[in-house]
Amino acid sequence: MDWPMAIHKQEENTLVNRASGTASKIVMGLCFGLTLVMGVSYGALAQDAPVETAAILPWHYESGTDGAVKTGKEFLHTLLVKSRVDETSEVKTTAAWEETNGTAWDQAKWTMPSPAQMLRVGQKLGVDWVITGSARWHTKSVWIGLGPKTKSDCTVDCIIVDVKKGEVALDVKDIRMESTAKEDALKAIGAVFVSSLFTVVSGGPKTPHEQRAVQLATAKAMQPWLTTHLKVKKIDPRSK
Repeated sequence: MDWPMAIHKQEENTLVNRASGTASKIVMGLCFGLTLVMGVSYGALAQDAPVETAAILPWHYESGTDGAVKTGKEFLHTLLVKSRVDETSEVKTTAAWEETNGTAWDQAKWTMPSPAQMLRVGQKLGVDWVITGSARWHTKSVWIGLGPKTKSDCTVDCIIVDVKKGEVALDVKDIRMESTAKEDALKAIGAVFVSSLFTVVSGGPKTPHEQRAVQLATAKAMQPWLTTHLKVKKIDPRSK
């Protein structure tokens, strides 16, 4: 290679290296800027999101295994924690029920409380929300081939009262989900729940199916409140 050609080739390489270096710096700058913006946005959201309070009047669970009932209670707690809602202790909640409604809370004779009763409890405790509900299971197993095929469904009723507004924020009945629900049914509940809650269940004993069913039904029942806090109607605190 003669000198003019060598010099020309060296200049080309220098220009390419400079362009590559500039492009790399631009990409790195964009990535850093995007990371910074995302970090600031996330930090602002975390800082601005208020922590609310809720009183949970004990739920009624019917026809489920002990493991399924335990899962139902824990799952409700998980949903509230993820929503930045802090629970008042059950002792304080049931004591407030007795003071405001004139009778002791009797879980053995459970009936769905009225919104007015719930509102009085919330006003006594000074919380943002009062929540109660029920879950009931229907589970069956049939022998297919070499083993049992188990299927469970869970039906949830739920009432949530907005104490500050004196309104019913959520009142849903007979929300039913099956343990064998397919992926499209899970997506219909909402991505906020689908991403991390459920695993595929097939065959086996009753408890895993009932656990999955109560999670699905609770998530579906509470989704409107968890996402929008809509569906409100005024409560007369003097009513029974």
